Amino acid sequence: MKRISVTILMSVILVIGVTAQKKYVRQAEGHIDKSELKEAKTKLDMAFQDKKSKDWAKTFFVYGRLAQVAGGSDNEEFIKLFDDPFKIAYKNYQKAIELDDNMKNPVNMQLPLLSNAVINKGIGGFQTKNYSVALDAFEFAMIVGDNEIFGGAADTSIIYNAALAAYNGEVYDKAIEHFTICSELGYGGADLYLLLKNCYLEIGDSTNTAKTLQDAFEAFPGNEAVLVHLVNYYLTSGRNEQALEYLAIAKEKDPDNSTFYHAEGVLYDKAGNQDKAMKAYLKAAELDPDYFDTQYNIGALLFNKGVTMVEKANTIMDNEEYKKAKAAAEEQFAKALPYMEKAHELMPEDIATMETLKILYYRMQMMEKHEVIVKKLSEAKGKE
Repeated sequence: MKRISVTILMSVILVIGVTAQKKYVRQAEGHIDKSELKEAKTKLDMAFQDKKSKDWAKTFFVYGRLAQVAGGSDNEEFIKLFDDPFKIAYKNYQKAIELDDNMKNPVNMQLPLLSNAVINKGIGGFQTKNYSVALDAFEFAMIVGDNEIFGGAADTSIIYNAALAAYNGEVYDKAIEHFTICSELGYGGADLYLLLKNCYLEIGDSTNTAKTLQDAFEAFPGNEAVLVHLVNYYLTSGRNEQALEYLAIAKEKDPDNSTFYHAEGVLYDKAGNQDKAMKAYLKAAELDPDYFDTQYNIGALLFNKGVTMVEKANTIMDNEEYKKAKAAAEEQFAKALPYMEKAHELMPEDIATMETLKILYYRMQMMEKHEVIVKKLSEAKGKE
């Protein structure tokens, strides 16, 4: 009987000892509930120093909860308790489950709150244009979102936000990675392809630039923005045949868009097909008479043709034939004048337009206008 009493007494002492060592964790929980986070951290630091509680799953869980609460606080002192509170929280939650599978339920109750806090951090980074913070937050939100509590489906909006943060922060390899995932998941629409195209352009990858635009066209054949980007890409890369091919589609989709006809005119102009260029420019001017480039290009086309006619006239030896050829050239210059004047009206400071007008006014003996344009030209050059 005496031996049994001793055994019972030793068991009580053991339980009291373990409880005493784990009391710091319970005290820390109480401090967290009262928003006494510095005190909670002190208690948990003590718990981690003791061999009885340093490997206890709940110690890690409560430490994770403390870090999470600190990270979501508006109090700078609390935020500074941890270098990267949300990642520390997640790391400790995972450790708690590793030590005791029964911790899954309490951890799973915290993960949605942690996810929301991390996403809000990413949004805050966007709002302050701190895109590196936003990117890091959204990428971490993707890691948190991989947990089974969220059902295993990828959160495409988070991936897209990570891509946008990387894009705005000019981290193009990351942007490409995340945009590509979104496209594979069918998220982001036509805008995603155009942003992805911009990423490839920025890193000088012309092959994937063209491929991305082609993929965009196949996915969204009726999207005008995609067509415009396709046309512009082929225009700037000198691939005129492809540009004309997509311009034809674009005009069919939107026959009243003057920019398509203007672009067509530029292509034919560069190819030396002046008749087709003029036809396209005139259609563009009809649809939008206030577009400077179209008015200037028509005027320049007519003016240059006049110059060519003068050069040919100067090779004619017969005086009568020379006079006829010269008169025809002057008529050509007269045709160019209203377009150049309209261009000048639309963009009064453009020097090339004024230079051309100066020549036209002189050739046509419109000396008052010539004097005015010479003065304007001198003033404009003085500002350069």
